[in-house]
Amino acid sequence: MFTYSRLVEKVEEIEQYEGINAQEVAEKLAALNAFGRTSEGGFTRAPLTPEERGAVRQFISWAKDLGLLVWEDHVGNVFAKWEGTDPALPVVMTGSHLDTVPNGGAFDGALGCLSSLLAIKRLQRLGFQPERSIVLVVFLDEEGSRFGHGLFGSQAIMGEVKSDRLKEFVDDSGLDMYSALEQFGYNPAKVGDSAWDPKQIHSFLELHIEQGKKLERAGAPIGVVSGIAGPSWVNVTFLGQTDHAGNTPMTERTDAMVACAEWIVEVESLPAKHSDTAVATVGKIQAFPNGTNVVAGKVSADVDVRDIQKETRDALLEDIVGAAHKIARKRGLTIEIKPGIKVDPVPVPQDLQDAIHEISKSNELKSITLPSGAGHDMMNLGKYTRGAMIFVPSKNGKSHSPEEWTDLGDCVRGILVLSELVRIEGSLK
Repeated sequence: MFTYSRLVEKVEEIEQYEGINAQEVAEKLAALNAFGRTSEGGFTRAPLTPEERGAVRQFISWAKDLGLLVWEDHVGNVFAKWEGTDPALPVVMTGSHLDTVPNGGAFDGALGCLSSLLAIKRLQRLGFQPERSIVLVVFLDEEGSRFGHGLFGSQAIMGEVKSDRLKEFVDDSGLDMYSALEQFGYNPAKVGDSAWDPKQIHSFLELHIEQGKKLERAGAPIGVVSGIAGPSWVNVTFLGQTDHAGNTPMTERTDAMVACAEWIVEVESLPAKHSDTAVATVGKIQAFPNGTNVVAGKVSADVDVRDIQKETRDALLEDIVGAAHKIARKRGLTIEIKPGIKVDPVPVPQDLQDAIHEISKSNELKSITLPSGAGHDMMNLGKYTRGAMIFVPSKNGKSHSPEEWTDLGDCVRGILVLSELVRIEGSLK
């Protein structure tokens, strides 16, 4: 559970880097997490609520303290610009989000925003003057926890959001996103005016907690993201025969549940045959009629398939569907296949990966390459421009819960690496 005292418990042992104050990192992270604290020790900052906007206002005040030019677009994204010596050049953009899942953790999103801010502050302290302008962005509604429209802010600035659709996204109280934006003084009718021309953006850089265990297990403070896996969902329905559980012999059943179970086991074995970054998950299953004493005549399951390369992801998906057909034929069932969402993976350019590794090496920090199975705002910008992600460790891989934790030393090391990447990208090559 996050507390300021726990975060600074061993602050005197953290390696010092010029331009970064570990105590300031802790204080600012605690200040952001003064908003939305729950009784369970987590944080709930749903988008367009006083808690989330309170954290945003606090962040804006810090950006202004650095002399950055701050503005908001029509749908609540916040921008803070450190002007370069050549304002006509495409900008380097960096940032993350301040909203959380319900009862979420203290680091997801918040650390990314704070790291971008303190990376800029470090470079200012060191006397660096970028040639490209550096634009810090705090995206609205990355998590999608309130309106079911995750990665909203980054989609909006890439021109992927239509104003009329905002009325389709409704929270539990019945309030739609369009109206919620209006309540906070924004103008969702002009969401199209908030879009950036991708040619205006040289690169987008995001620091985030890993939300996994690979860095911790490797003893590496820096993760170099090779790509963000694109999810593809498919619904598979096995259609057999509903029968009485007591009076139907085992040899005379067309049991949809057993067929589905066999398929789920097969799904588990298939990703490794395609790549070492592919994953497949059957996370939702429905049985009909769903009775204890009834042989299920129909079972529907949803599979989530991801990889950082589109070709291997799609080949894996094809094999998974093929396995369902094979099992259904063997057991005398039929199946129905319904495609769901399909998002292309976003690879990180090799030169940006190499730069992060080199920065880490030059500062005697171990770094490893790893994929991101979770979606992030970078995947929306990375479709249109160069994008990179830096991961820092998550204790026990915990995230989206009060147990989420990243040591202060790892936060500081992440800020160091991000600031040097901003320096490189902000300079003409």
